[in-house]
Amino acid sequence: MKDASKLVLFTIMAMSIVSLIISMPTQIVAILMGIKYFAIRALVVVILGIIIFSIAWVILDNQMDKELQKIDEELAEHKLKME
Repeated sequence: MKDASKLVLFTIMAMSIVSLIISMPTQIVAILMGIKYFAIRALVVVILGIIIFSIAWVILDNQMDKELQKIDEELAEHKLKME
């Protein structure tokens, strides 16, 4: 249970860092778009950050699924050879 809570904390910290990194260019884009009100600018940054993060998450998830499938196939082959 202790490891699970550490994993959750680490995941939240990593997502926060990623969202900060993503928010910098989108903040600059919002300024260049001429949005002067901070609340609207922050809303644009959050929405763009969520979209970019979601796309990156889906790409990484698909990549991990492919890697796990390769590992499963290799394990199945190895078990077959051992028998």
